[in-house]
Amino acid sequence: MEYYNFLCIDIIGSSIEVDTQLNNIEDLLKEIKDFLSTANEGELQTSFTGDGAIIWFRKDSILPLQLALKIHEKFPQCTEEQSFGLKIGIARDKVAEIQSAKSILGIPVWGKGPTFARRLCDLCDDGHILLDENAYKYFIENYGKITHDQFGFNMVDGRFFQDLGEFFVKHRKPVHVYNYCNTKKGKELFSFGNMDIPRDKRGLIDRIDINPDLVVPFDLFLESEALSLKKKIDNGKEIVLLDESITNLYHALFEDAKQYDSTNLLIPSKFQEYQLRTSYLSCQANMIRRARHEDFKSVRIMVLDKLLILKDWQNSKTRDLSTDFFRWHKEWGVTLLQIDPDRSLEIVRMLEDKLPTFYLKSTQMGFWKEKYVMQFEKFGTSENNNSDKRNRIWISDSNAQYYKNSELFLQELLSSKELWEIQFEDKVGVDFVKWDHRY
Repeated sequence: MEYYNFLCIDIIGSSIEVDTQLNNIEDLLKEIKDFLSTANEGELQTSFTGDGAIIWFRKDSILPLQLALKIHEKFPQCTEEQSFGLKIGIARDKVAEIQSAKSILGIPVWGKGPTFARRLCDLCDDGHILLDENAYKYFIENYGKITHDQFGFNMVDGRFFQDLGEFFVKHRKPVHVYNYCNTKKGKELFSFGNMDIPRDKRGLIDRIDINPDLVVPFDLFLESEALSLKKKIDNGKEIVLLDESITNLYHALFEDAKQYDSTNLLIPSKFQEYQLRTSYLSCQANMIRRARHEDFKSVRIMVLDKLLILKDWQNSKTRDLSTDFFRWHKEWGVTLLQIDPDRSLEIVRMLEDKLPTFYLKSTQMGFWKEKYVMQFEKFGTSENNNSDKRNRIWISDSNAQYYKNSELFLQELLSSKELWEIQFEDKVGVDFVKWDHRY
């Protein structure tokens, strides 16, 4: 078996009138045939499908990228001049030449090359040119310093490739995907490709290596917004969630967790109201129940003035909710701590001065150890408020810088000498004692 390059191309536009679509297909196929006519006979083999083509390049060359660029030059994508959408997938892998495979693929080969080219094409949105890792490395390593005469620029310059990471495009088989694009026109450059991350057609569940038990809660949480949400998470953008969705998110995040710590800016009664809407503490209790052992530790740090906490419990209108809050933490063994907001801010400033990469979206966070951190801008805000006041969050996994920064912040909080433990007894009420730092 030998390595070969494969290109798959499809036209998008099922809603276009039949006659117009036929003309588009004819124009595209003519452009492909004209471009490939310069290649020597036997260097490639093409199978024209109903609305595109799959091409087997039997000789190593830069022709696949050249063809993709030529097509985008002739039929601009993601611009006002776009007349129809195109999807292009380019893959490189070992294949065996088997004549019987022609009836299935249209070309007499069998292996991952044409299969991955087809799957990359399926993954594309309008205007995407997607490559697998083998094709990307082949072009970069062999043509990275060549300025191609036909286009007048180095078409394999690293700036044209976006590393999109792994996509599980079928049967949970990962394909490392690169996006080939340029949206900045120049003297020689024209616009090609699509800068946006492609919508993951198989859904987020197939992209994340998570416990199978989490599939249902993640499906419920993500609903139809899964793809745009994952893109936002990848780019570190904020997310606005309504109560039903955030309930399912908490279910998913707590499901496979072993340890959880958090900071909180809400007074106890408001926190408890939020719990009643979202089952936040119920999800945490289920985690504690599953992870129950003698050495189990969990803390919730209240970043509030002591007086606010006391007044909340003393107020007859909020006492019941406040009492439920304190009872829950006592029953489930979650240590309640208190630190003044000014001291918390001093810790943030100290870390910012000490570490150039330190930055937090918010000091209000939930920290699932070795898994995720979720930072909140308006934790506990009702979904009935205006959208600019809703609960905005940022989720980061354990490999992300935000997770590492959050871990540092929590470590500094927990080592502070100005940390107090909140103790509660029904008949006595709320008391604050210096924390012994046993954690």
